[in-house]
Amino acid sequence: MGGTGSGRWRRTDKMATVEESLVLELRDFRGQIRPRGRGQIGWEWPGGQRSEIAFVVEWGQSPTIVLRYSSGEQESIEIPIQLQWTATNFGGQRRWFTCPLISGDVACRRRVGKLYLPPGARYFGCRKCHRLTYESCNQSNVFEQIAHMTEYFEKLIEKSTSADLN
Repeated sequence: MGGTGSGRWRRTDKMATVEESLVLELRDFRGQIRPRGRGQIGWEWPGGQRSEIAFVVEWGQSPTIVLRYSSGEQESIEIPIQLQWTATNFGGQRRWFTCPLISGDVACRRRVGKLYLPPGARYFGCRKCHRLTYESCNQSNVFEQIAHMTEYFEKLIEKSTSADLN
């Protein structure tokens, strides 16, 4: 029948998920997106470890939030994140982050509502750059396997009951 690698296989290298990452949203800055705005944002990792990020808003040609935090062995990181605005349907404006990550030699610059810092990463970036998935996406395969097993057992029961009738 099939050769090497054919048939069902199970993926063992689990992708990082949004749920296990630190999430940075514009609402975290609560009224501080103004010239010379500043403050701190704190999180708690699932293991109980606390992380703090200081920020300063710079109002140059394009408004930029400069994040300052430590990664790992107290390595100091400073990363500028430009902001973008789009018009809303009812006359207001919506703010967006611009993803600051660079893949290869190309800056992402994707307009996003949230930035993520997965475990082990050094910089905040969009979900696509960090290749993040949702926990629910990892669970769908489990439900497929349960459905296949249920179908298999139903066929076995059907065969055994028809064999008992004969």
